[in-house]
Amino acid sequence: MVTSKNDRSTWDLRRLRAVGFCAALLSLLLARPAAADQMEDDIRRAEELFKEARAAVEQQDYATACPKFEQSLALARRAGTLFNLAQCEEHEGRLVTALRYYKEGIVVLDPGDPRLAPSKKKLAEIEPRIPFLTIKPKTALPKDTRVTIDGKEAEGIGVAVPVNPGKRTISVLAPKRAEEKYVLEIAEGEQVEILVNAGKVIIEPPAFGPRRIAGIAALGVGGLGFVGAIITGGIIVSANGRVEGGCPRVQCDTAEGYEAAELGKSLLVANAIAWGVGIAGAGAGAVLLLLDAKKGREKPKTGHSFVLGPGFVGVEGKF
Repeated sequence: MVTSKNDRSTWDLRRLRAVGFCAALLSLLLARPAAADQMEDDIRRAEELFKEARAAVEQQDYATACPKFEQSLALARRAGTLFNLAQCEEHEGRLVTALRYYKEGIVVLDPGDPRLAPSKKKLAEIEPRIPFLTIKPKTALPKDTRVTIDGKEAEGIGVAVPVNPGKRTISVLAPKRAEEKYVLEIAEGEQVEILVNAGKVIIEPPAFGPRRIAGIAALGVGGLGFVGAIITGGIIVSANGRVEGGCPRVQCDTAEGYEAAELGKSLLVANAIAWGVGIAGAGAGAVLLLLDAKKGREKPKTGHSFVLGPGFVGVEGKF
């Protein structure tokens, strides 16, 4: 019997599919025990954390108990953990968080659960104790301004938002402005309204590029040259007076006149060099600064590029 190439290809394809199916089935069978083991470990660890938290509560150590309740809840979400965490948060004065945990615990309870009625009663007791804060700007805030309460983004501007009682810090963070802070002491059940402003404008020092730095340096050298020229010029004038007194004729009659004449000759060269340095430095510095100013006034070139990130695709550039 002769087997064609097509028959062999079909057989190979079927065999590959069978091998793939078996591999997938084997992976599934192996993964199920691993997942079950992980779930059992999480439940066991959640129970341990819950017991540690309850022990801390008995010792009135709520600073230790609350985080442990949270860790236990992250591993296994149970109504008992939610209610204990709510009580812990209430004791620490975090009424907004406590209210949220009470509501979540009530949702997961069965209608006939004996914990339902006392939990709803506790919920009704906490709600009127929660204060509300309304943040309003005195004037329009700059674009991209952020307002935070205790370091977290405010839920809204101009609307009453629930906050925990106690000392609250409101920060206004505007681009190129100093942070403006407001500290309030808010009592339970209080309705507070505060007017806020953006901070003072931050004046940034001018950015000096290489061309501007070179221009300023050249002007400095030129200034030193002019100073040297003025000083040597003054000495030359003084020496010239002594020359006229000691050398009335072509030949000098006194040693002082001769020395003054020689000094004058030397200083004439230095004075000429100083004037040259001053003029060259001033000219070069002025040209460099003018070129730098012209570059700063040039319109930036347009351009764009695509940006890829986790969960987004965007375009950035200058338009």
